[in-house]
Amino acid sequence: MRAVFADERGRITLGSKTVDEYGRKFAVVRTPKEIVLVPIADDPLAELQRLGRQAGIDSYTLKELRQMAREGAEKEAGKHVR
Repeated sequence: MRAVFADERGRITLGSKTVDEYGRKFAVVRTPKEIVLVPIADDPLAELQRLGRQAGIDSYTLKELRQMAREGAEKEAGKHVR
């Protein structure tokens, strides 16, 4: 981890290595104690498809995915019902 400083206009320079690795577009997520930069893909849909294939989701049918989502939601909702 390295320290970076904002200039007089509030800008932070990430450096060419960081830009080469993560790209030039980020979402800024503010929490009570920190600021997080989340890289945004040039083509978010293609990135989502790549991640789905990587996770093996493409081996399920749409019907199976819906059923899995429903079961997960019901299980999660059951945790919050008294």
